[in-house]
Amino acid sequence: MVQKKNEINLGQASIPAVNQYLQLAEELNIDVIPILNNLGINQVELSDASLHISGEVFQDLIFYLIKNSDDPLFGLHTAKFVQPGSYSVLGFITMNCETLGEAITKIQPFEKLVGDMGTTQLNKIQSDLYISWHCIFPNPIVKQHMVDNCLASWFTFAQFLVEPKYKEDSMPKKVLLKRSKPSLEEQSIYHDTFKCQVLFNQEQDAIIFDHALLALPLNKGNKLLLTTLENHAEELIVKLSDEDDFCLKVRNLIEFNLINGKFHQQDIADLLKLSTKTLQRKLKANNTTFKSILDELRLDKANTLLTKANLPLVDVSINLGFSEPRSFYRWFQKLTGVTPGDYRSRNTPN
Repeated sequence: MVQKKNEINLGQASIPAVNQYLQLAEELNIDVIPILNNLGINQVELSDASLHISGEVFQDLIFYLIKNSDDPLFGLHTAKFVQPGSYSVLGFITMNCETLGEAITKIQPFEKLVGDMGTTQLNKIQSDLYISWHCIFPNPIVKQHMVDNCLASWFTFAQFLVEPKYKEDSMPKKVLLKRSKPSLEEQSIYHDTFKCQVLFNQEQDAIIFDHALLALPLNKGNKLLLTTLENHAEELIVKLSDEDDFCLKVRNLIEFNLINGKFHQQDIADLLKLSTKTLQRKLKANNTTFKSILDELRLDKANTLLTKANLPLVDVSINLGFSEPRSFYRWFQKLTGVTPGDYRSRNTPN
């Protein structure tokens, strides 16, 4: 069967965010090496906090860690490993804000530095501030653990930020979770984690603070350093966006040149006025390769062209840039498990 491409881009996850899960796995004596190897995660890169992995790979990693942990609250328990580095530059930005409210306002504009696996919303309702998080991961098991991790990490980090004498005053009023109500023992663990009432079967995943708490002073604010960090964060955000645009540019150049045969790695590097090594490095920085982009593009086009019953398979092959039909047939069957003809017969209306 042809695997359907995800309709939703699952974004990226920073290495510090990944390592938060791996730290708990290590504590639970989970052998992560086979899991990392199976997912193609380079262990050397896990020491580089500036790198990211794709959301698709991150979702799979979390799923396998949960499966091997036998911990129904694995995501919740990862929050104890949160530290400034867990939030990349964003963590250090919040550390240098003057108040809790100022720190919270930094979440949305710089959230992508940690990862874009979800989106944060801030809403003031009467005297309460609702901080909600929507996870875009489609796997419901992973999503539940991701939400637990996110909300519990926010709380843990907020406690780290405020001055010691204000810790008791900075507790959330309530936590809302979409997940179904767990066992009484697990409910107790949620309560012990958040130090407040936790409600289940809710319409949103959110942590609620008294709006007045936003004025609480933090213990390490430095305005001069904050400005420097924000400027650096803005540069990193632009770089991430440029990398996304770069991959799209590579894909578009390949597509434009498929028929004329000038779509190989050296051809595209020449068009971009780059060396092939620089092209490979820039694609690797965005967690992809030239071959992956080429295969994905060809498969997308093949799926479309093969549904046109009147287009000969030879012409489909030519449109995809193959020098001979046999190469196209072998490539398609290797990726999909079916021949182009079988795929056409299954997916073309009678």
